Amino acid sequence: MWWTISIAVLLIGIAYQDFRQRAVSIVFFILLAILLLGLKLTENYWEDSFSDILVNILFLAFQMGGILFYFRIKEGIWGRIMDRKLGWGDIAFLLCIVLYMPFLNFFLFHIISLIAALLIAMVNKNWRDQQKGIPLAGCQALLFLGYFTSERMNWIDWTVIGRSLMS
Repeated sequence: MWWTISIAVLLIGIAYQDFRQRAVSIVFFILLAILLLGLKLTENYWEDSFSDILVNILFLAFQMGGILFYFRIKEGIWGRIMDRKLGWGDIAFLLCIVLYMPFLNFFLFHIISLIAALLIAMVNKNWRDQQKGIPLAGCQALLFLGYFTSERMNWIDWTVIGRSLMS
């Protein structure tokens, strides 16, 4: 139970810092990664978790490569997208949750959370400022908190839902 509470507190802290300052302390991400991986490894065997983590990281790398390529075509040069288009905290948060979620759940969560963050940004006038950007890590942290607590409390079996959506 202390795993769940510690992770929930960190997720709330990440969201709070991102909404408030548009920056999150790296310490939060390091602690979150350690706790999520520790929880995953205490509940599963490493062999079961390793393939999910590897596929998640490969998917994330492919996606980041696609984003880089897109901006290369759009702007005509290999520019820096980090801190201009996408924050390091957003990537750090995704790298944390790839350690915990099975691939199908991560894939669906990632898509749904991006859509939700964009919809919220369209409604919230404060997030329309291109200089500030959208607090994506904060939004995803709150959505992941919902996913995580519902899973830990056995309210919803996300693996079954994910498989049924894909079939």
